[in-house]
Amino acid sequence: MDYDVAIIGGGVIGCAVLNKLTRHGVKAILIEKANDVGMGSSKANSGIVHAGFDCKPHTLKAKFNVRGNQLFHTLCPQLSVPLIKCGAIVVGNDKEAVKELYERGIANGVDGLSVLDRAGLLQLVPDLKEEVTCGLYANTSCVVSPYMFTIALAEEAVINGAKVVFNTEINSCEHTSNGYRLKANNLDIEVKYIVNASAMGYNDVAKILNTETYPLEFRRGEYYLLDNTVNITDLTIFPLPSKTSKGVLITPTADGNTLVGPTSYPCEFSTMTTTEGLNDVKQKSTAILDVPFNKNIRNFSGVRVISGNDFIVEKSSMQDGIINIAGICSPGLSSAPAIAEYVVEDLLGYNQEEIKMIPRKPYTDINKLDSVQRNQLIKDNPDYGRIVCKCECVSLGEIKEALNSPLKPNSVDAIKRRVRAGMGRCQGGFCLTKVIQTISETLNIPSEEVVKENMGSNFYISSINPETKE
Repeated sequence: MDYDVAIIGGGVIGCAVLNKLTRHGVKAILIEKANDVGMGSSKANSGIVHAGFDCKPHTLKAKFNVRGNQLFHTLCPQLSVPLIKCGAIVVGNDKEAVKELYERGIANGVDGLSVLDRAGLLQLVPDLKEEVTCGLYANTSCVVSPYMFTIALAEEAVINGAKVVFNTEINSCEHTSNGYRLKANNLDIEVKYIVNASAMGYNDVAKILNTETYPLEFRRGEYYLLDNTVNITDLTIFPLPSKTSKGVLITPTADGNTLVGPTSYPCEFSTMTTTEGLNDVKQKSTAILDVPFNKNIRNFSGVRVISGNDFIVEKSSMQDGIINIAGICSPGLSSAPAIAEYVVEDLLGYNQEEIKMIPRKPYTDINKLDSVQRNQLIKDNPDYGRIVCKCECVSLGEIKEALNSPLKPNSVDAIKRRVRAGMGRCQGGFCLTKVIQTISETLNIPSEEVVKENMGSNFYISSINPETKE
């Protein structure tokens, strides 16, 4: 037996399960078809750890959201990932709808809820539009970097013995005397259990595993990301939710920007942004607050997967030892630690005492060092004094450090997610070529092999010989 458990899918759910298994001393491997973890909706969402007041009571969403929120407060310090305890308000002009949300939250066991009139709301956000007359305050709502949280879960697991493989798609699954044999383009392993957490690709993997498939719906959400000089709110602001969405929100991010969105449009899988969608975001958000969209630095979208009205987290009834995880839309990020806890302890039955984990070392951030610490760091390693990304003040030393981190990232966007080179106002216009050069030199690969994101997204076709110009 090569591994006890194989997890297919490296989003926040798969990485949370991997981390939890490793904490229980279970030998586990995570198999991801992309070039890094968190490459689907785990990197393109609002980054909110929801309080859990809007989930329908007695659902998996409600159960996992509320428990997940609690676990974030323990897990983020262990992972050295910032958790911003900013709180949230839901605003509108329908007192009965606000009351219903409050009662739903109480039924779900959410602490720290209070119904506010306009005067109470203005104490929190003084510039709310006149049409806003009432709302719900939730002090347990937080924000986190969703991609850094996902990366940290996987990194800590790898440091403590787990295995993560990228650019790997499972193409066959065979029964063995003790479990299953999984084969891929570059992999051939035997495992006892399998967890299918492959999100948008869930049904494709399920067919290979010969397990249940489910009707999956894709919905695209489009966003504006505003410059870090914008400070219109210190907490998350939601409108009253609809049947299909929490609505267009305005929130600070864990990294100091302001995020506005998302829309919720049915789609075939596509992360395009549209004039229609972005205008929708503008119209709905400015009904709550004046938003300086002239400070926008990036538009993007993410696709969430929905299956019915609830999450699917269950043992397969078709194949022993396989766990199905599907339809993890919002509040999926908030629920990830609780889903992992349930899968590992309840469904797989690993209840042994957790091992003492070797802690993950956070990435150096020279912006958070005082002058004495920064000067000593630069004295020890001058690369930390060579600024590559001027917008976010990211040094050559930080980029090299990320390239040598546990998951061995090798793409420009992987570096962007880890140390924010290219994440600022010019979106890589100044630093892109230097980042490509640093990846090439540090990993000892030609610049033509450096990719933006996944395999095939190369920047250069060939290099020009300075001698011959060919």
